[in-house]
Amino acid sequence: MPSSAGKVLPVAILLLAACGRKQAEPAGTNAYADARVCAACHQAIANSYKQTGMARAFRKATPADAPDTPLVHKVSGRRYQFQKRDGKLFLRRDEESGGNPIEKEVHYVLGSGNHARSYLHKTPQNRLIEMPVNWYPPNGGFLAMSPGYDRPDHMDMRRAIGYECMFCHNSYPQIPNASSADDPVFPGVIPEGIDCQRCHGPGRAHVEAPGRGNILNPRALSKQRQQEVCMQCHLEPTSYPLPNAIVRYERAIFSYNPKDPLSDHIVHFDHAPGAGHDGKFEIASSAYRLRQSKCWLSSNEQLTCTTCHNPHAVTREFDAACRQCHQTLAKHPAKQQDCAGCHMPKRRTEDVIHVVVTDHRIQRPPANARTLLAPRTEHHEQMGSTSYQGEVVLYYPRKLDNDLYPALAQVAHQSNLTAGIPRLEAALQTGRPGHPAYYLQMAQAYHASGEPAKAIPYYRKALEKDPNYLPAIRSLGASQARLGQLPEAEVTLERATKQHPNDSLVWLELARVYRQQRKEAAMAARKAVELEPELVDAQVTLGMALLHAGDRAGAETAFRAAIREKPDESDAHTNLGNILNAKGETKEAERHFLDAIRYNAKSAAARYNIAVFLANQRRFPEAIPHAKESIALEPNNLNSRDLLGNLYAAARLWREAAVLYRETLKLNPSFPRAQLGLGTALGALNDFNGARLYLRQAAESPDPAVRAEAADLLRSLP
Repeated sequence: MPSSAGKVLPVAILLLAACGRKQAEPAGTNAYADARVCAACHQAIANSYKQTGMARAFRKATPADAPDTPLVHKVSGRRYQFQKRDGKLFLRRDEESGGNPIEKEVHYVLGSGNHARSYLHKTPQNRLIEMPVNWYPPNGGFLAMSPGYDRPDHMDMRRAIGYECMFCHNSYPQIPNASSADDPVFPGVIPEGIDCQRCHGPGRAHVEAPGRGNILNPRALSKQRQQEVCMQCHLEPTSYPLPNAIVRYERAIFSYNPKDPLSDHIVHFDHAPGAGHDGKFEIASSAYRLRQSKCWLSSNEQLTCTTCHNPHAVTREFDAACRQCHQTLAKHPAKQQDCAGCHMPKRRTEDVIHVVVTDHRIQRPPANARTLLAPRTEHHEQMGSTSYQGEVVLYYPRKLDNDLYPALAQVAHQSNLTAGIPRLEAALQTGRPGHPAYYLQMAQAYHASGEPAKAIPYYRKALEKDPNYLPAIRSLGASQARLGQLPEAEVTLERATKQHPNDSLVWLELARVYRQQRKEAAMAARKAVELEPELVDAQVTLGMALLHAGDRAGAETAFRAAIREKPDESDAHTNLGNILNAKGETKEAERHFLDAIRYNAKSAAARYNIAVFLANQRRFPEAIPHAKESIALEPNNLNSRDLLGNLYAAARLWREAAVLYRETLKLNPSFPRAQLGLGTALGALNDFNGARLYLRQAAESPDPAVRAEAADLLRSLP
């Protein structure tokens, strides 16, 4: 099931890490068979394997997969309930107020249900989206928010399922060329559950000519390599941003073959020792925790998962495995028959707080056994400043031939940027790899460190490796725009739309560039919306473009669509409030202005707009705090300062107005509105000489309205 962090790709990251490059098809991809034919010869094993969690890790959803009871999430003010119609399952979301209903079909269930069940929606663009509600089995089963969702600003019905999640929940989707740097899309049929070939390797040759020589029996491998077959899915040092692993860019994401060393496919990383994460316990940590056990260390790596677990069946009795080494248990009570119950106790995981699983670190019975099951509060980490900051260390394999992937790990999730940037730069100069994703990561690192100009050459280097590489060309255009290089960005992104006409994010970036240049942007924004209606930023950008073009009705439709998809989209609420206010629908307008602040109290624009709205209704005491907050958020915004000054004046708070305008003129001595305002305030305070000084300056303003008002006030002074 998806973990609580590290799997989520926000828009800013998707802009930098989406697909576009086709690789050579990995060897052996066409050697896979339909796993259902295995049962013809191996019926008993197939029947027992069907009961395992691996076999049931992913499947199509049915109405029976969800309860009828609703879930109300107080933190975000949303209500969720499953609907069952015509043999299909849907999830409906309403705000507690009853507004912004939305419903999406649940196409798949991810997770066996032994510990949890997640629900997935497949979009017309072949993306898999995680639903915000999970089912958990304790106490007869209950609904709770999905991992990472117990917060007011959660992703709702927009969080994309990555290839990493799907790698460990099913077999080989029909996307043989997808790499870990590609945008996760799932065309065609998605296999349901893990099949025989994930452990035994490609099976077509064995099906066509049955025999032991043309299929892998993992028992023929060394113990270390046997363990790697399990570790392809069961080794996750952490689920939080680090990264915990990087699939080699030259390898397709679903190309792992158990005949090959695991490190040829993926490299695993961990927190630095002593950084406060040594005792972490997470849902996918079974192999990681086992490798910390004295039993495992003492066995010289001969202890493996299959020492205790039969991969073909649900195993219930583990004591026999323990007695292989611990033949005398004299110190234990004779009635003691449950070694694992004491030495591998069940614990509540840190990342999926409603799940209790076995701790695979074999150790003395912990003194705090009861607290291991105590309820937890969900912990959130965002990639960047709020996540782990420190060195990312190589975990598996123990060593590599070069520093390229360890250097990449320092910057991939922004864990160690300062030290990682020069380290990666040196590794690239030494290794000169051929895949463009390496140079994309270098560009991303500079971008994340606040040096976007240094990112540009690396985006170009990636495009030298592959001129059609979508992540690089799209990110190059976006970075050029952020640096103010708008004509260059326009050329780059227009070229990208020709190379990748079905990429919604390219069209969105182009629409933004057009808007910044005051060009017609609606066509590009509308194209982005047509390609991906769930892309909220595209709906907002379309609304802004239509508003600029004078199409208020079209803009209102776009902003409402954005809010329906994302009820906490502050900018959409603000702009919709302005449209409704202009139509005279002040009651609904005020609700949207208030929603904009409720969802983003740190938005200076939202504070400014509601202050203007309240001022126009002559509700000056209510408007003043919002105008103050707008200035606190953007101290150099002259329009916000002028608004607050006008509010002070309207409320006859002349001393406050004078102080504000003096501060404003320190920022910009030639700002005519501040000159006029200060002159007006000083006149009201009977400081006529001071008033004349500033009003005469205002009377020289290039703004005719300011000149006229200043002249009238000068004539009125005694």
